[in-house]
Amino acid sequence: MIRTAIISILFSISLVATAQIVTENGRAYRLYTVVKGEGLYRIGVNHGVSQEEIIAANPQLKQTGLVVGDVIKIPIKASENQQVNGTFTTHVVAVGETAYSISTRYGMRLAEFYALNPGTEAGLAVGRAVKVKTTAAPSSGGFRLHTIAAGETLYSIGVKYGVKANDIAAANPALDPSALPVATAIRIPNTEIPAEDEHFYYHHIAPGETLFALCTKYDHLQEKIIEANAGIDWNALQIGQVVAIPKKLAKTEEFTTHEVKRKETLYSISRLYGIAVENIAAANPNVDTKNLPKGAILQIPYRALQPKNEPATVNPLFVGNDAIVPVSNSYDYRADGSPTINVGIMLPFDAEREMRQMHESGNDGEAAVYHFKSRRYIEFFEGIKLAADSLGKAGAKIALHLFDSSNRLNVANALADERSAQFDMLIGPAHLENMRLAAEWSARQKRPVIFPFAQMDSTINDNPYLVQASVVDTVTGAAQVGAMVDLCQGKRVILLDANSKSKIDIWRNQRILDLCAERGIEVVQHSHKPAQPEEFLNKLDTVAGQNVIIMPTNNEARINSVVVSIASIMDQKPLAKITLVGMSEWLTFQTIEVEVFHKLNTTLVGTFAIDYHDRHTRHVINQYRQKNQSEPVAFTPYFQRLRPLSGFSEYGLWGYDIALQFIGARLKFGPDFMRNINNFDAATVQSNFNFKPQTNWGGSVNVGLRKINFRPDNAIVVDNVNN
Repeated sequence: MIRTAIISILFSISLVATAQIVTENGRAYRLYTVVKGEGLYRIGVNHGVSQEEIIAANPQLKQTGLVVGDVIKIPIKASENQQVNGTFTTHVVAVGETAYSISTRYGMRLAEFYALNPGTEAGLAVGRAVKVKTTAAPSSGGFRLHTIAAGETLYSIGVKYGVKANDIAAANPALDPSALPVATAIRIPNTEIPAEDEHFYYHHIAPGETLFALCTKYDHLQEKIIEANAGIDWNALQIGQVVAIPKKLAKTEEFTTHEVKRKETLYSISRLYGIAVENIAAANPNVDTKNLPKGAILQIPYRALQPKNEPATVNPLFVGNDAIVPVSNSYDYRADGSPTINVGIMLPFDAEREMRQMHESGNDGEAAVYHFKSRRYIEFFEGIKLAADSLGKAGAKIALHLFDSSNRLNVANALADERSAQFDMLIGPAHLENMRLAAEWSARQKRPVIFPFAQMDSTINDNPYLVQASVVDTVTGAAQVGAMVDLCQGKRVILLDANSKSKIDIWRNQRILDLCAERGIEVVQHSHKPAQPEEFLNKLDTVAGQNVIIMPTNNEARINSVVVSIASIMDQKPLAKITLVGMSEWLTFQTIEVEVFHKLNTTLVGTFAIDYHDRHTRHVINQYRQKNQSEPVAFTPYFQRLRPLSGFSEYGLWGYDIALQFIGARLKFGPDFMRNINNFDAATVQSNFNFKPQTNWGGSVNVGLRKINFRPDNAIVVDNVNN
């Protein structure tokens, strides 16, 4: 029940140690809780900042003023840009930062950072001011950008920068290593390069140096250096490029032999030995590896020489596509010991307000009506619990860790606590203002954060662990129009109201025209006038009988006028079969009878729809009803508008779908489940999840769509849109 849920929530909220420092847009702030009797002037004096600086960091104060108990940001002026001897400046350590991340950001060697800041080898305390260089511009999060040129591979790019191919792939999780898009920017991790290791010296090419010069310097045979640096263009060495020089006492037996069998290819042989195709080709320069003849003898580099779990090296022999983690479904949850899946959940229940309301009701909340803002998150959590219960009955061990994120300090506290490192994922927080805190946590812990409510923040473009599960109109709009055009192939298309004055309608109309032109679909544009029905009827194809009428607008008054008019005149063209195509927002209209949609064989394309004929869906809905005494509906229920105090649960099924998709994928694919998230076919109730990356190195946004067909036989058919 809802009452039981809120009481359970109130007493399961965890409060942990405060995170004193946060970083936003590269600027450090100290979190401060306003106490009674304070003003901006006194706070500014105590922290050495002006009132104007505090207001700039907290623009909401212009409307609300200071409120006792609120947490505000105080800009840290601890000489953030103070020059030290004209060469160095100070940097205030933020949550999650390390000596390596800071030195990389400012273009410094790690040893140089330690020399400037004695004692930091043992660790950095949050809020400490450390010396950093000012002569080098900070890099973007420890990465360089590289624009892909024609013919380049991850192997060749890795050789150029001295970075393993799997490290480049990890920095750009949306990148398809087998089809690198020319002119696309990718991120290249900055790698700490050792001077030498057990087998190699690492030499930085100086101006004018050649392969011959290296052979002379290190007293090496030319072929030995070439073999150790497969992929380097020795005719175009670049200043600063790293070359691996084999030590004299390194292993000499570096190869085994393989006799090519019938139907074997270089790729199948590379998979057999777990060696990159490029490495085998480089080891056999006199063999036509593209057309391997049966019986040919290949030299295969020993796999044992390739450190699979060591830090990235710059030895190009070890840089290859074999190191890229493949998409896999071989994870065995039970064979892994059936570990507990820990799910962090942050939702703004505003527990203090609800507790006060319960107390004021006089009967522990039995008669209390919960604030609609709290109620939606209670419903969402109930859906998560239902999915977790379902997975638990199938043998999974799942622990839900719930936090009240109505206070920003609660979020900072929870994510700073060391126990949060146990989370396999984080669902929430809901408010945009807390997304950056969660993003910092995900980057630090390398765990996915699923945003189920908040609109997309720019943070997602640079963090591959962020997932926007809620629908973002600016992203799904193009997918929605594309799905509508998919229904037009091979049919006569009539585009209604192509002369609409609405900017979004104009964009949709033009997009439809462009897509149809690309696919060779003929389009007839028409502005329907109910008083002149013959103009519309004359445009219908009564020979082939297949007509698609697209009306890409959400103007309810116009849709009502046009759709009802068309339905009333279709009896005059009995041979003309039509399909009316629109958007799922029409489901919220209450001025159109559903019978009209059935008569026009209407298909609506949108994001949420429930198939009430599906057996599993009915089972989930019944379970939710029994547990919570409320009726779960989709975000877009059929032809009704929900009121905050109605008996419907608008968010319960959304919580169920989110939990089932992500926890289920974690159970099937293991810790690296986000690589396979689109390969997991969860039995969701109202959603069709399909996640698309925003950049080659950033997070993903849900663009999954569903279509609802109101058939003339009064059946309602719900299908996923395959996009």
